[in-house]
Amino acid sequence: MLHLFKISVLSLLLYLGLSGCEKKDDGKIKITFRLNKAKGAGAVLVTYNMLSLDTLLLGKSTLDSNGFGIIETRIEKPVFGHVNLQDTYIPLYLKAGDEIVLEADASKIGGGIKVTGDGFVISRFLRNIQKVTQNYYNHNAKAIWQIEPAEFASIFKLYQNELYKEAERLEKEEGIAPEELDLMKKKVEMVLYEYQQHYVNNHYSYDLDDPTIPADLKKVATTLPVDSVFFDKNSYDYGQILSSYLISGIHGPLGKLTDKMNQDSLDGHWLEVSDDFIQKMTLSPFLKRHFRAANINYWLRMDGLSPEIAKLREDFYKTPVSPVYRKTLDQSFAKWEPLAPGKPAPNFTGTTADGKPISLSSLKGKLVYVDVWATWCGPCRDEFPHSKKLVKEFEGNDKIAFLYVSTDSNIDTWKKLLPDKSVPAGIHLHQKQDGQPDAIWEKYHLWGIPRYILIDAEGKMLKTHAPRPSSDDILPLLKGYLKES
Repeated sequence: MLHLFKISVLSLLLYLGLSGCEKKDDGKIKITFRLNKAKGAGAVLVTYNMLSLDTLLLGKSTLDSNGFGIIETRIEKPVFGHVNLQDTYIPLYLKAGDEIVLEADASKIGGGIKVTGDGFVISRFLRNIQKVTQNYYNHNAKAIWQIEPAEFASIFKLYQNELYKEAERLEKEEGIAPEELDLMKKKVEMVLYEYQQHYVNNHYSYDLDDPTIPADLKKVATTLPVDSVFFDKNSYDYGQILSSYLISGIHGPLGKLTDKMNQDSLDGHWLEVSDDFIQKMTLSPFLKRHFRAANINYWLRMDGLSPEIAKLREDFYKTPVSPVYRKTLDQSFAKWEPLAPGKPAPNFTGTTADGKPISLSSLKGKLVYVDVWATWCGPCRDEFPHSKKLVKEFEGNDKIAFLYVSTDSNIDTWKKLLPDKSVPAGIHLHQKQDGQPDAIWEKYHLWGIPRYILIDAEGKMLKTHAPRPSSDDILPLLKGYLKES
């Protein structure tokens, strides 16, 4: 009996001991911050959208008064990502079940932050790669692409040797799974490829047909790596390679081809022409699907919603499409839907040079041609002579308004320029973008200026990307809308 009692007690103690241990959740990532010098700082964990290259938020935390914080999230697959903390970028390779600790590093390496816990060896490798790379994108106070090819070849060799040494160090580490070691070696090759591609594209203005490109560099820039594994793991380097090739290897050659075609026949058909061009290219099925999706996303960002782009997405969906592409495209379309033709134009406000408030809604009843610009923007001001001619064309017509929205950070600089004879007549307002709840930059998804927007007399969207004043299309377009109203 006593023997049975002892066994029961031991069993109970064992059960209580085990139940008191926290069971590791293999589907979750946990990142713990112990950074006394980062009290109250915000930390975010992100990975990457491989179509748009936007960051995808995985989790965030605000460190307490002791510099302590936790981010917990779930991921479906291993992915590359990073933590942003007080302008410090900490690259990570994330796997479900990982428990990672970011703590103070007395050696001050890597911004004074040390990564421990699961995957710390790979994290250290990625940070070393990052540090080496930062040293090679500039040379003797010049951007790397500004130097001549012979000098670039020498610098590239040094860069390559440093990255290979990092890979050799990683190979000697214990506890690295063979597949992860192989992945990181491929990571080095992707980083080197992107470096050479960056040089070629920028040094030769994205013209891969330039006869002065050295043969070895041209081979690199035109022989695109095919790696669905890196794509699946959200490798930013590979995403950047694909994004750059869309411009240099697809849109560049397409532009040269269409220059020889009848431009009138292309009007309204650019999307179809570009999609057809991609489908006829000699590419792997994986890359062909990617570039078709990327092309749709690109033109949506450039031109906004239109019946043509909606039809192209519908046609693309008729083929087997990765959930990644479908999700990204659907999100992009949803983002632009509020700016579709016929939708109420988002209102925004600003102030005139004499400090009076003015809003877009106050111009209801007029066709409004919006010109978003800044005093420092050369291309914006290059359009002003054409703007003056356009305004003159409609002089005395109270059914149209020309609204010039300045996004200058310095309002005094804007005010000083307004009396200049080069500035076209019209309604001029200034809108501060930082912290503005109805900032035009956010509401109209601006990615650059100049930007031209057309809004009808009922205050509804006509075009999120209207033609420039210098375009042959703008005058008949405006006259056509005025005739309809």
